[in-house]
Amino acid sequence: MDSSDNGLINNDGMQIPLLVNEEDKDDDYRIEPLSKARGIPARYVVAIWAFLGFVCLYSLRVNLSVAIVAMTNPQSTKNESVEACPSMDNSNSSSFQPYIYGEFDWTPKTQGFILGSFFYGYVLTQVIGGILAERFGAKWIFGGSIFIAGILTLLTPLAARLHVNLLIAIRLLIGAFEAPAFPSATALWGRWIPPLERSIIPPIASTGKEIGIIITTPLVSQLCASTFLGGWPSAFYVFGILSCLWFIGWAFYAYNSPSEHPHITYEEKLYLLRSIPKQKKSPTPWYDIITCVPLYGIAIQHICTNFVFYILLTSLPTYFSTILRFNLKQNGIMFAIPYLFQLIFTIVSGQIADLIRARKILSTTATRRWQTIIGAFGTSFFLVLVGFIGCNHVLAVIFISLSVGFIGFQGSGSLISHLDIASNYAGTLMGITNMLAAIPGFVGPIFVGWITNHNQTLAAWKLIFNISSSVCLFGCLIYCILFNGEEQLWNRDHVEQ
Repeated sequence: MDSSDNGLINNDGMQIPLLVNEEDKDDDYRIEPLSKARGIPARYVVAIWAFLGFVCLYSLRVNLSVAIVAMTNPQSTKNESVEACPSMDNSNSSSFQPYIYGEFDWTPKTQGFILGSFFYGYVLTQVIGGILAERFGAKWIFGGSIFIAGILTLLTPLAARLHVNLLIAIRLLIGAFEAPAFPSATALWGRWIPPLERSIIPPIASTGKEIGIIITTPLVSQLCASTFLGGWPSAFYVFGILSCLWFIGWAFYAYNSPSEHPHITYEEKLYLLRSIPKQKKSPTPWYDIITCVPLYGIAIQHICTNFVFYILLTSLPTYFSTILRFNLKQNGIMFAIPYLFQLIFTIVSGQIADLIRARKILSTTATRRWQTIIGAFGTSFFLVLVGFIGCNHVLAVIFISLSVGFIGFQGSGSLISHLDIASNYAGTLMGITNMLAAIPGFVGPIFVGWITNHNQTLAAWKLIFNISSSVCLFGCLIYCILFNGEEQLWNRDHVEQ
């Protein structure tokens, strides 16, 4: 296309300014002549590949939780008798002792260390991941974290067979390399997604987490039961290879910002550069971040939400098998259903939030608060009901599914609030809150183990559900008190300076 001397681009008969603002002479914000090809908007392409990245991310996280059942032998995992519900086949026996055959003599305590080691590593690199994404671009931080985690996953079977401590070290490293993915994705949204689309595109992309769980759980069970690539090792080989293949696509189709994209259309690039606040590299305003009151509300809510999320993510299979007495096949299916609900709730709530903001029905602050309130009260209400319905298998699965489903409201509520208050430093803010919110990843299983130690009963699990619900409501209360969705002055001041 031809451009005229007065700084305009002629695009199909329309005169479009060459610069986003006349005073912006920075090359990063110039609208260069690009291809007129039409198709999926570039920001959607980036979001689709990020979605697939989240699928890989969670498949690498949860595959061991399922595979470890097939990796251990019956003497190591043999449980004492428990007070359980009648099984689905109406067995009258109240004692249930699942026998699992595997090659490793790992005690339940050792298995706990193995499963928890991921989260010890996950805590370490959250903040640094956000900082690196803001300084050097989110593309390679997000992609590299998944790629390296995939390589380490391929080494997991070898590590397990060499020594259990080596396996623990590998899982710790996987957690450490996965940690930057979420803050770097937040930094990516800050450069690609305009404000009025931030309640739907990032949450929908992040539903890759739920899809990853839904796909991984039954597939790992099938792989472990097969002879493909040796049985349980195939659970690591398959998802490790898929993650590496995803990285190739990400490298070709993802870009740090619209300014770097070589094939974005005129209209989309101009729209994004005009609607998204200009971002320049500047020192991280640590004092302002530390003294930011709304951030404390976001962090506390993030911690409390993850307390419930990680307890259910790590302990639902135990509850289903020891209390509701689902067999292995039933357990895999029932474990996937709640996250299908969460996927649906996340998409629907995001569309509602964007509609509310676009029509100016509620302010950003009110929208985020109401999404958080609905999510927290829905999660808590149905989780409490699970403890009261006893051995009704159908209602138990329905209520648990609804409880997990309502967590999806947080995707367009508290969990996207970092972009509202400081989009220029959203990666750092997400790194801070996600680091703190990773602590429940190893505290939650310890809490469940302490309550249920020699006490696998309906009463014990009712107590777990009630305490978890209380924590969830507490986080919501603090968030509503402290959060304000207005952009922080230091977000703009530091960039202008």
